[in-house]
Amino acid sequence: MRWTGRWAFSFSRTGKADVLAKRRILHSKNEIPRHRDRIADVVALTMDRCDGSFLGRSMAAVKKIVRGIAWALIALVALIVVAGGLAWLRLHPSPPGLQVWTNGRVLTMDPEGKQATALVIEGDRIAAVGSNEDVERWLPSADVVLDLEGRTVLPGFIEAHGHFPGAGLVAVAADLNSPPIGAVKTIPEALDALRRTNIEQSGDGWLIGFGYDDTMLEEQRHFTREDLDSVSTTRPILAMHISAHMAVVNSLALERFGITSETPDPPGGEIRKDPETGEPTGLLLETASRPLQLEALNMPPLQQIAVVRSAAATYAAQGFTTVQNGLATLVQIKGMSAGSKLGLIPQRLAIWPKDELGLEVAEGTLDLGQYASERVYIGAAKFVGDGSIQGYTGFLSEPYYQPGEHQADYRGYPNIDADTLEAQVKAIHCSGQQVAVHGNGDAAIDQFLDAWEAALGACPAKDARPVLVHAQMSRPDQLDRMKKLGATPSFFSAHVYYWGDRHRDIFLGPERAARISPAASAAALGIRFTTHLDTPIVPIDSMLQLWTPVARETSSSEVLGSDERISVEQALRAMTSDAAWQLRLEEQLGSIEPGKLADLVILSKNPLDDEDLRDIEIDQTLVGGVTIYEKPR
Repeated sequence: MRWTGRWAFSFSRTGKADVLAKRRILHSKNEIPRHRDRIADVVALTMDRCDGSFLGRSMAAVKKIVRGIAWALIALVALIVVAGGLAWLRLHPSPPGLQVWTNGRVLTMDPEGKQATALVIEGDRIAAVGSNEDVERWLPSADVVLDLEGRTVLPGFIEAHGHFPGAGLVAVAADLNSPPIGAVKTIPEALDALRRTNIEQSGDGWLIGFGYDDTMLEEQRHFTREDLDSVSTTRPILAMHISAHMAVVNSLALERFGITSETPDPPGGEIRKDPETGEPTGLLLETASRPLQLEALNMPPLQQIAVVRSAAATYAAQGFTTVQNGLATLVQIKGMSAGSKLGLIPQRLAIWPKDELGLEVAEGTLDLGQYASERVYIGAAKFVGDGSIQGYTGFLSEPYYQPGEHQADYRGYPNIDADTLEAQVKAIHCSGQQVAVHGNGDAAIDQFLDAWEAALGACPAKDARPVLVHAQMSRPDQLDRMKKLGATPSFFSAHVYYWGDRHRDIFLGPERAARISPAASAAALGIRFTTHLDTPIVPIDSMLQLWTPVARETSSSEVLGSDERISVEQALRAMTSDAAWQLRLEEQLGSIEPGKLADLVILSKNPLDDEDLRDIEIDQTLVGGVTIYEKPR
C-alpha cells in the first residue's frame, strides 16, 4: 500500500485551551518556519505520485515549488485558528506540563503486578504512581487534576501484530463480511455491496471488496470472474478473502496482469483454473494474489487519506497507543515514517519490514534506521511461512478434517520451502535483526522452529526473541521447543471466536480445534506470549481481544478447549507489558512506572472485577500524556 500525506487531525474534543495552544504555536516566530516546512512536506507528499512511491525520490524540488503555498496556508490557518476553528489541524500537540490523577484503580502491569489509586504525569512521562496521599505534593503546581471517580487506568494497549492502517479499508472498500462481522450471507448480496460501492466511487480505478468468506456464504463457494464481471467490465475488481491470503478478480484485472490459461502457478501460490476449460476462474491464492492486491491497494491520495484517518480513529477509540504493521514494504515504511513525523498518526508505530527488506539490511544494501524516530520503531524482519487454515492454505502435518474440493490427503502447503527459509532466517538473525515468521499450521511451525534452531546454532544469542506469528496449531512438543529455543508466540486468539465452530466441524476436527492458540499451555511452560487480532482480518476490538483467550467461546457460544483458558491478568499482560517486551519496547512502554512514557487508557470498569469483559468501555486514550480519544459524554 502507499499512504499519502494529509493535514493532521485531532480525535480529542477541542476546547478553548486547545485553541489557545494552537494560537500560541502558530504565532511563535520560531515555530512558524517549522510548520511551514511541515505543510510543504504534506503538499509535496500528496503531489509525489510520479514514481509509484510515497517518498521514493528526493522532494527538494517539489518542496521548493510549494514553499510559497505553505506560507499562504500558514497565514490562512492562523486566521482560522484565531477565529476558534480548524480543530482538525493538529501537529503532535505538546502535553500539559503536569497532570495529577486521583481516586482511580491503576493497574500498573509492572513485574510485581502492583496496583495504585493515583499517578502523576510530567510532560510525556510517568512521574509517580501510588496513593492519593503520595501525589498530594504535586497538586498545587498541577496544570491538570483529574478525578478518575473509580475508573481503571491501564498502560495503553499495544498491537503485537496487525497491518496498520488496514483497519481503515472500511472507508473505501465494499464490506463483504458475513456475520458476526458483517451482514453478507449470499453471493448476490456480496455483488450488490460491490455495485453500491461502484456507484459511490465512480471512475475507472480499482473497485475493492474485503472480507468475504466462502465457508460462510450459502453457496459455499468463492466468487468467479464472471460473478465480478456482472458488477463491472470497465474497471478492475478485487474481492479479498477475509484471510487476506487469497482474492478473486474480474476478467479485466486478469487481462491487465496477463494471467491466462498458460500462466504457471508462482512458487507458494496458485492460479485456480477451470478443470474443463483450463481458464483462470479469477481465484488467486497466496503469492499469486499479492501483486494484484498491492496494485489495487495503491489508491489515489484522497482514498489513502480516508483509510489512514479511519484506521487511526478506530484504534484510538479502542485504547491502542501503539499500532503495528507486520509485513511492511519499503514504500509503506517510508510513508508511515513520514506520516508520523508530520503528526498525521497520533499513535506510536511498530513496523516489521518484509523478509526481502531484512535480507537487504543483512547484505548492507539498505538502511532502515533512517525511517525510525521517537514514535516509529523498526523491528523484526517478517516471513510468511504458510497461509490460513480457513482458506485451506495453512500447512498442516495431518490432512484437513474435511478437505473440501481437495484430495483426501490434502495438508495445505508452505509459502516458502524449508531450505530457503532456513538460509534466510539465518542470514537475518546473524546480522543482528529480530526474526518473525507467520505460521498457522503445525507443519509450518515445524519449519520455523527448524530454521530458528539452525540460525541459533550458527549465531548463538541469549535474548533474540524470535516471534512465531499466529502460532495457531502449536503442539505440546513444539511449545517445548519454543521454550528451549527462546521463541515467543503471538496468538491470534480470536480464531476461537470467529472460526472456532468451523475449525471443529470442517477444517481441523474436534481434537485439533480444541488446541488452537494454546495460551494456557504456553503460560504453564513460562513462555511469554502476546495476543492480537491481525486487523484488518477481523475488526480491531480491544475488549474482544481481551475476552477471547479468557472465555474461549465461539460465535455460537460454545466453549472450545476450556483447558487453554487464561486469566484476565494474563490476557491484559499479553496486550500491554508482554506485547512491549515482544516488540523490544519494554524500556519505554507496557507498564505504568516512573520514567516510562505516559501512554495510557482509561476504562469504564475494572476488567479484574467485571464478569463480562465485552461490556467495558474505553473512556479515554492518551499517547505521551496527550488525549487522542475521549468518549463522548
